Amino acid sequence: MTTAVLRRRRSSADVEPAASPAAEETRILRHYTLLRTTGPDGSPGQYTTTRPTGTVIVHQVNGHLRRFELTPVPLADGTFAAEPLD
Repeated sequence: MTTAVLRRRRSSADVEPAASPAAEETRILRHYTLLRTTGPDGSPGQYTTTRPTGTVIVHQVNGHLRRFELTPVPLADGTFAAEPLD
């Protein structure tokens, strides 16, 4: 009987707790081009973040707040597209 109790305790102690989904998600630094925007020098607006695709961000463009959705679509310059929602 004692062996069974020890075996049960050992097996429950050996089980690792399940990792939370947030801990399993790897954050990747990505550079986004804000479509239909330009910076002060005339180049497209850029945004860098570790947020996952599908996230909606708010960015100031020409003094106005605009919403953009981060997409998984790669562009020719190596950045990803951030689609304007407004």
